[in-house]
Amino acid sequence: MTANQIDLKEQLKKRLFDSISAQIDLIGYVPDDIAKLVKSFKFDSGNSGLVSDDAGLETGLIENEGITANYQADKEKLAELVNDHYDKIFYDCEGMMGILHGDTQYRNIGYWDETTLSQDQASERLQDALLAFIPEKSGRILDVACGMGASTRRLLNHYPAENIWATNISEKQIESTRKNAPGCNAQVMNAVDMAFDNDFFDSILCIEAAMHFETRQKFFEESFRVLKTGGYLVLSDILLTSRERFSQLPMYPSSDNHIETIEEYYQLLSAAGFSAIEIIDKSKDVWAAHFLRAINRIHEKFYSGDIDIIELTDTLWTYYNANAVMGTCLFVSAKK
Repeated sequence: MTANQIDLKEQLKKRLFDSISAQIDLIGYVPDDIAKLVKSFKFDSGNSGLVSDDAGLETGLIENEGITANYQADKEKLAELVNDHYDKIFYDCEGMMGILHGDTQYRNIGYWDETTLSQDQASERLQDALLAFIPEKSGRILDVACGMGASTRRLLNHYPAENIWATNISEKQIESTRKNAPGCNAQVMNAVDMAFDNDFFDSILCIEAAMHFETRQKFFEESFRVLKTGGYLVLSDILLTSRERFSQLPMYPSSDNHIETIEEYYQLLSAAGFSAIEIIDKSKDVWAAHFLRAINRIHEKFYSGDIDIIELTDTLWTYYNANAVMGTCLFVSAKK
């Protein structure tokens, strides 16, 4: 960081400290209010700050800013970071995942309109929109980065279990997928190094995961290899706002995975051999709609007393940080 950036960072810290201090001073004469304020936190004697008992969504987002290029280039280390982050938040039913996702085991942003009433509906709507790109739902389909298996289970509406494959780098999430979609073929596998034969699948589905791959180019090449001629790759994806974001967020790969524009995305798919490429900007109905819904939901939980002021502040700060990272949200279809 430059001297100017360090100075700006210190100014920001002082501004936030002064703002929070002013609010605490207003209630400082009421011991019970202070106790309520920190009811879910503990003071760490070795740290001047507060330590949360529930790390929530922000675990791993900001820490390790100085992650090295060697770590980013190491697929095993990247898998470890991604698994640590998502295994922690996906199964955090008492934290923000529980608040925002309720009983659904979908863990994506979703696809929203004025009729969408829940995260579960938004996630199902997202998957259905992607599957609509596949004209004939027959043969074998692969669910790449399947999460906890909700998307794999929904594929059973269109495909017999023996024709559905699901992969993920997390053994824990694969175990959940096997329970959620019994009879399907679920296994731990890296999306950029698939162990399938050439021309094996008729379709490939990937929901909000390609930004984590090392790299999209390798994933597109592998997808092209394992698809049959005439097969479809359909996915939703998110472009981060800048190349520098990859070095700030440890659960993302190197900046080699950064794609700046839809045109560049198209060229990457074309170079892998795909044709009939369709890429649609759905940012307004994906992240923007989810962000506003999430912020409202978090405030509702605060107003009802389900979360306290510190949990509210931490979660909002996490979402504002995420909003600064999120770029264009894409729906993509490509044919071999």
